[in-house]
Amino acid sequence: MGLTRLKAAERWWLRAGVFLLPLAYTWDTYDRYVLPKLLLARVMIIGLVLLFLARSIRSGVLTVRRTPLDLPILVFLASASVSTVFALNQNVAIFGTYSRYDGLLTLLTYAGLFWLSVQALDTWDEARTLVRVLLASGYVVAALAILQSVADSVGQPSLASAFGTLGQKNVLGMFLAMLVPLAFRELVDADSSSKRILALNAFAVIVVGLALSLSRSAWLGATIAGVVLLFGTFRPNLRLAIAGVSVILVTGVLITGLTLLHRQEPEPRPVIWRDSLALIASRPVLGYGPDNFGLVYPRFQSQPLGTQQVDKAHAEVLQIAATQGLIGLAAYGLVVAAFIRAYWRGRAPTLPSPAGGGGKWPALAIFAALTAYQVTLQLNFSALAAVLPFWIVAAAAMELWGATRTTRIPLGHRRPAVVAGALAIAALLALTVVGVVRPYLADANLLAAVQADVAGRSDAARAPALRARQLWPPESVYAVEVANVAFERGAWAQAADAYLDAAALGTYNPLVYRNLALAELKLGRITEARAAARKAFELDRYDPANRALLAQFEVLS
Repeated sequence: MGLTRLKAAERWWLRAGVFLLPLAYTWDTYDRYVLPKLLLARVMIIGLVLLFLARSIRSGVLTVRRTPLDLPILVFLASASVSTVFALNQNVAIFGTYSRYDGLLTLLTYAGLFWLSVQALDTWDEARTLVRVLLASGYVVAALAILQSVADSVGQPSLASAFGTLGQKNVLGMFLAMLVPLAFRELVDADSSSKRILALNAFAVIVVGLALSLSRSAWLGATIAGVVLLFGTFRPNLRLAIAGVSVILVTGVLITGLTLLHRQEPEPRPVIWRDSLALIASRPVLGYGPDNFGLVYPRFQSQPLGTQQVDKAHAEVLQIAATQGLIGLAAYGLVVAAFIRAYWRGRAPTLPSPAGGGGKWPALAIFAALTAYQVTLQLNFSALAAVLPFWIVAAAAMELWGATRTTRIPLGHRRPAVVAGALAIAALLALTVVGVVRPYLADANLLAAVQADVAGRSDAARAPALRARQLWPPESVYAVEVANVAFERGAWAQAADAYLDAAALGTYNPLVYRNLALAELKLGRITEARAAARKAFELDRYDPANRALLAQFEVLS
C-alpha cells in the first residue's frame, strides 16, 4: 500500500473511531456503557499504531509531530506511575475499579489517543474535519438522549434526566457542553442556506440534549464557554460586560427553573469536598494511587450520604490531589497551563484560516470548548465517555492553533526496520486479544452469570462466573460474582476464598465483607469473621446492617 493510501487509512480510522466512541454501547455485556467505549478506544489506538508503523516503514522515515502538551502529559503520567507504585491497592491503581477504569492503564490510553491523533492530522482542514465528525456524533448522541428522556418522563411526576449512550446525566452534560461552542461557530461560519440549516439543526439538538441532561455543572460550563466566545470575539467594554453578566444571570434563572422541574436529592458534594480535604491531608505528597479514592474515603466520611458508596471526590482538583498527591496536582497544573499557553500563541495565526471563518475560529471556539469541559470537570470527575472525546478535541486544537512541530528521523537500513515493525505488529495483535477480546468476553459471561443468578439458577450461574474470573483475573467484580454464587449454594469455603480474592484485588463494597464474615462464621473461623465484619463497618459505618453484624461479633468476643 502506498504512502498516500496509508495516510488516508490512518485519517479514516481515526474519524470512524471518533464518531463511534460516544455511541459505543453493547447489549450483551454487564457494563453496557463504559467498558465498550474503553475497548473501542483500545482498538482505535492499536489500529493507529499499526498504521503509523506501516507508514514509517514504507517511507523509511519516522515522522513525529510534537506539541506543547507532550512534556506536561509525560510529567503527569510519571506522577501517576509513582503514585501507582506506592498505592494503597496497586491492582486498582493499574486497572481501576469496575465501570470507572480510572487506573494508570486508562491514563495511558488517554495520552496514547491524544498523541496518535496528533500524528494522524497534517493540516488545518483535517483537524476541522475531525471536529465536525465529533459534532456529527454528538448530534446523534443528543438526539438519542432526547428520545430517552422523553420516553422516561412519560407517566412520571417530574422530568427524567437525559443520559443516552453515555450512561449518566453529568457525563452526557460534560460531553455536550464541550460541543456547544463548536456547534455555535459552525452556525456562525455557515456561508450558505443549506449549511446554515444543517448547523442550526445540530446546534439546536445539542443544546436541547444538554438542557435535558439536567446537569447543572454542565450548564455552568456551557455558560462560561459562551462568555469566553463573547469576550473573545469583541473588544471588552461596559456593554459587553453587562451582556456577559446578563447571560450568567439568565442561565442561573434557567438552572433554578429546570431544577425545580426535576426532583433533586440533597446535594452531597459539599460534604464530600470537605471530607476529601481531610483525606488529602492524610497522604499529601503521592496520594493513595489512581482510582483508590473509594477504598479510602469511608475512613473520612463525616455523615451519611445515602446508600450509594462514594468513590470520587466530585471535583477533579480534589480527585487528583487524593489519588496522586500534590505532585500530581502540580503536574495537572502544568497540563492546564500548557493548554492556555498553546491557545494564547495560536489565537491569532499569521496565515488566514482556510474554508472561511477567519483566524479566530480554531483558536477561540476550541478554547471555549475545552473551557466548558474543564469547568464542568471541576464539579464532577473524569468519566471515560467524556474524557476520550476531550483528548481528541485537544489533538485537533494543537493543529488548529498551529502548535505542532515536526521531527523526521531516518530509519537507516530498511531490513532491520521491517523486522522490528513486524515484531511490533505481532505484539499489537496479541495485545488486541489480551486487552480487548478477553475483557469483552469476561463481561459477557458476567452478564450471563448475573442473569442466571437473579433467575434463581445458581448452578447455571457458576460456569459463566468462573469463565469471567478466568478471562480477566484483575477484576474484583468477577471474583465477587463467583463468591456470590458459591455463597448462595452454601459452598462456604469456596465463597470465603473468592471473597478474599475480591478483597485483595480491591473493592469498596461493604456487602463483600459482610458475606465474607458470614461465610467465615459458617466455617467456624471466628477471628477471621470478626475482621471481615469490622472491615464492612469501616466501609460504611452508617449502614445499620454493618453495625448490627459487628455488634454480634463483639458479643461473641
